[in-house]
Amino acid sequence: MEKISYKKYSKKEFLKILENDGILFVETNLGNNCIISKKDIADFIILESNRTGHKSDMSFFMPGISGPVITTFGCFLNRANPVFRDEIINRLVLLQTTDTKPKNVKIFGTDLFYKMVDNGEISNNISNFDKLYKKYA
Repeated sequence: MEKISYKKYSKKEFLKILENDGILFVETNLGNNCIISKKDIADFIILESNRTGHKSDMSFFMPGISGPVITTFGCFLNRANPVFRDEIINRLVLLQTTDTKPKNVKIFGTDLFYKMVDNGEISNNISNFDKLYKKYA
């Protein structure tokens, strides 16, 4: 296993991603939970798989969509929303089959996210759902 520790997004960075890029909630079979930027999924899959010695199965969830949009077995896709799969597959295959190194990925803690919801810093309503997530529903 590689020694990888992820840097964390600041609240300000996270709020910008939440509004403009979209997020994914990540759950692993090893009990790890975090939030990543939607655009970082391919790199995160490879990094997390390497970090856990390819023992981590992951599920990725989008706000407002029931069920995971992607599940993995190690660094390989198990099930995937077809639209989302098309968006990430080229990068994922490149990382799996070449010496291309994954980019550094930052995460945001789920505990802090839910605390922000409870404190009213962010809303449970997804104001930009149509822009960021509707095509996956």
